[in-house]
Amino acid sequence: MGMSQYESPSDCLRSITDAIEAGADYKRNDTVPSEAAAWGNINEGNILAEGCRRLGLRDPELEVTEPVIHDTIPLQGSLDGRADGAGLTFTTDLDAGIYVIGQDEITLDGMGVLEAKNTAHYPEDEPAATRGPIQCQGLMMCTGYKWAAIFILYRGNELRCFLYAPDPVMVAKIEADAIEFESRVETFRQEGVVDWYPAFSANDAATMYARSEPEQVIDLDDTMSERVLELIDAKRARKAVTELIAKLQGEIMDTMGNHENAVAFENGRAIATVEWGMTSARNYKAKPAYTVEPSRAKTLKVVELEE
Repeated sequence: MGMSQYESPSDCLRSITDAIEAGADYKRNDTVPSEAAAWGNINEGNILAEGCRRLGLRDPELEVTEPVIHDTIPLQGSLDGRADGAGLTFTTDLDAGIYVIGQDEITLDGMGVLEAKNTAHYPEDEPAATRGPIQCQGLMMCTGYKWAAIFILYRGNELRCFLYAPDPVMVAKIEADAIEFESRVETFRQEGVVDWYPAFSANDAATMYARSEPEQVIDLDDTMSERVLELIDAKRARKAVTELIAKLQGEIMDTMGNHENAVAFENGRAIATVEWGMTSARNYKAKPAYTVEPSRAKTLKVVELEE
């Protein structure tokens, strides 16, 4: 869906096409989970159990091992847990840490999706779309359940419960994106050609088109030729700005000398603080081990002051 900070749609597509191409020899490249994710796995059962207790849910099932699969579209997922909502009705209650998202109140009829998250982020009144909401919308689509609860443990000491009903807009996007993704996978199965998504960034493009063909030259159309001109202008502007920053910093540093802090004024009012401190010492364990002593920073830290 293009919302992940870790993978682009083309990254996901590549992982599937690589698996198809490798066949029985494919080995999944599992990444080591972050510290927060590892603790989330360890505490998942406790997070789910406490969330169910706070909401008063019935018959919680906190170890669901089988995947849930949509009846008509290529979509499936795994549940952290599920429980009976017992027909309970909730509105947002900040003191209780309960947040109803997207509507004023919600009634938890029948079984619902349970999702546990552990994060080092500070508590929020609505979690980022990638911190469970998209996932739960998809899981409700696969199960037919009419509500979902995301229990998020913030910084190890504050649990918040976020309650969701199916969102028609998000459901439509998930369905369309799932069908499109499967279409691109099927193109690879049938033709052996990867139908990449538009690149999200230069890094994404470099991953998608990993090998160049230096003997071929293509003519860009008017639209892409205009993009080239815009890129030339942007690079010139960046160069000019970089040179201006270096010049201004040098002049300010020359005035500050050995002083670490300064204050800038406009019309007699302080408008910014300027800090020119020392870098931190760094120890290197290469052979032989050596230490780089603290040195003067090469850039200024400028903080604008509020009026």
